[in-house]
Amino acid sequence: MRRTAGSKRIRGLVAVAMLAAMLTSSVRPVLAEDDENRFASDFGFGVAAFFTNLIYMPTKFVYATLGGITGGFAYVLTGFKYEVARTIWVPSTGGDYVVTPSMLRGDDPIIFSGTTEPKHERFRRHEEDLGAPSSESTPRGPVKY
Repeated sequence: MRRTAGSKRIRGLVAVAMLAAMLTSSVRPVLAEDDENRFASDFGFGVAAFFTNLIYMPTKFVYATLGGITGGFAYVLTGFKYEVARTIWVPSTGGDYVVTPSMLRGDDPIIFSGTTEPKHERFRRHEEDLGAPSSESTPRGPVKY
């Protein structure tokens, strides 16, 4: 039996289709394995965040409470000068009260104390830390508290 050009072409297409089927079937278990590893990694960061918060949250709460009390004393003892008390209240009561898995992963910063610098400066520095170019979404003008 003699082979024609059409039958060779069909055999070639069948061979390519079989090769493609074999390659895609061998890729699927690898993708499933990556999903399992991602799940395990996410689970691990969640557990780590839970145990980190067992120490972090009470520490932050005590720090904020003592800062609030100290700021109150400073407010009264300086003749009700809000700015003096604010320099104590903002750092002690600001910041993060909970550590999240994204913080442990390094996606978000962990900020224990608040900052008294203007918001637009804070955003600009955060963008510089991330290596992002300054954007037009950064607040401009006077900062209102």
